[in-house]
Amino acid sequence: MVANPLSLPARLWREHGKTLIRFTRVSMVNVFIGQSLLFLFHSVIDWPGAFANMAAVAISSWPAYWLSRHYVWEQEQGGHTVGEIAPFWMLSFAGLFLSTAVVGVVDSIFGGALSVQLANAGAFAALWIVRYLIFHHVIWGGRVGSDEVDAQGGQSGPAVPD
Repeated sequence: MVANPLSLPARLWREHGKTLIRFTRVSMVNVFIGQSLLFLFHSVIDWPGAFANMAAVAISSWPAYWLSRHYVWEQEQGGHTVGEIAPFWMLSFAGLFLSTAVVGVVDSIFGGALSVQLANAGAFAALWIVRYLIFHHVIWGGRVGSDEVDAQGGQSGPAVPD
């Protein structure tokens, strides 16, 4: 039995609040960059939706990686190919494949700029939580520089968001 039903949200906020806010900020920047590129490629240059999406995702993944690494998880040392770079790009390519498939189908059915933009955003929104969990628990989470070790020796995240 849980003594305090609010203890789980409070603990989750303590452990993930700062990182989650930073991850959300980086996601918003990445959405802006990706959606702007997608609009440019699809609506201005008139590329097919799937091709425009592939180019937009490939280009916007670079600032997403850099911001995630340095701003969200505060990693200043060089990247580790196997433990960091490869998983990040595998997740990026999973998002690329999913969003390209969805955008391709939506573009062939509806063909409008808004439908292509929404298809891309929806595909990445579906992967957002998975990406956060993998980034936090597998790639960078165990190495966050700002986390402090609590009295019991466990990790305790920042108490106040940035």
